[in-house]
Amino acid sequence: MAKTIKDRLMERLPGTRTASGEGRGAAAPSGLVPRVTGYYQEWITEMKKVTWPGRKETVSSTAVVIVTVLIIVAFLGLVDFALGRITQSILSF
Repeated sequence: MAKTIKDRLMERLPGTRTASGEGRGAAAPSGLVPRVTGYYQEWITEMKKVTWPGRKETVSSTAVVIVTVLIIVAFLGLVDFALGRITQSILSF
């Protein structure tokens, strides 16, 4: 039977299963200790793949977030003030 495009793409991606179920590993461990140790080993493997940002990139990203939050706070404060004044003038009319 001819493989679909999805099946061919899934075969090329590491850590994915094919749609037909081929290539599945052994059954998952059933006890608590084997499951926890398996999870821990997978966690270690994934953490080795992580690329952490450097200090300069972290500082610049933090600055961008702080400035953006301050701009949004100022905008929402002005809108709240204006709508409060409008509501107050309508109610006191």
